[in-house]
Amino acid sequence: MAPTAPGIKKDWLYAQVSNKLLLLATLTLFSIAGCGNPASRKSVDTSSVGSEASCRSIQHRSGVTRICEQAQRVVALDPHALDLLLTLGIQPVGYAEDKRALVGSPKSGEPTVQVKYLGDRLTRPPIHVGTWQTPSLEAILKLKPDLILGRIEPSLYLPLAKIAPTLPLEPSSQERWQDGLLKLGKAMNREAQAQREIEQHQQRMAIARDKLKPITQTSKLLLLAVSATNQIEIFTDTTYAGGLLKDLGFQLVIPRPTNSGEINISLEALPQINADTIIVMASGNSNVEQVQKEWRNNPILQSLPASQAKRVHFVDYQLWSRIEGPIAAELILKQVQELLLPAKALLPKVETES
Repeated sequence: MAPTAPGIKKDWLYAQVSNKLLLLATLTLFSIAGCGNPASRKSVDTSSVGSEASCRSIQHRSGVTRICEQAQRVVALDPHALDLLLTLGIQPVGYAEDKRALVGSPKSGEPTVQVKYLGDRLTRPPIHVGTWQTPSLEAILKLKPDLILGRIEPSLYLPLAKIAPTLPLEPSSQERWQDGLLKLGKAMNREAQAQREIEQHQQRMAIARDKLKPITQTSKLLLLAVSATNQIEIFTDTTYAGGLLKDLGFQLVIPRPTNSGEINISLEALPQINADTIIVMASGNSNVEQVQKEWRNNPILQSLPASQAKRVHFVDYQLWSRIEGPIAAELILKQVQELLLPAKALLPKVETES
């Protein structure tokens, strides 16, 4: 039997009253909860204001990164970023290595067991998220980071920024590691610590500069990057390694004026350059042993005065020109002194009065 009009009206009125009563009961419940715990309501409001007040805005070439919380899960997308993080005592949850410096065959999403030069400062193995040349967005996303740091290609910035606040570091030709460390210090609320680390670096430089003075004042140094005998570059004092040597007091040999940090040079042109000491960085996919062997077996290279005087020293490009941070600088200072200080014995002795 179909319902009558009065019955339909009665049901409608009942539904309206029921809805109003339910709404009133819900509002009353929230009101009682709020009145019963005013401190809780106040903490929500103040946390919102406090969070906004603690936000830091950091400008970079891709825009502005806004960081409002204290980052706890940081991903380092290259060795330089890892150096800066470890300098401030921050352990990353993820790490992307340079593809030319991978030790073993780490798999994406698994712990990075070995890291050249910086591994002894890691207290826990970070998860491997690929290389800085080709980072894995999927592996980074799984780590749920709250900060991503590194020398990031502009095309990767937006995809990474959708995962977490992303702070690009500038290429070394545009930004010194001191600038990057202060930028990271601001992002992590560790600006004072960053400044202290810079001051300690300056102190180490002063000590090393004084020890090396007998050598730096009497010899010219040539800094080379060599991956093969047909791939040789002269590094100037505008590069990371060259600038470090210059700050130590060395006079770097630069054959011609240039606005570039590196100068390509042929093997045949090297004998025309006057240098007392040569430091050779094994670059590209080569290693120190390979470059040292090629140098030893090449007649032109062996004819150089520095080779004849046994003043050619071979070092790893990974340490000298890829990491480019304060920890790398400290290791280079130690290596320079180990390599060159014995040369003091070649200097003429000064007779003293008895």
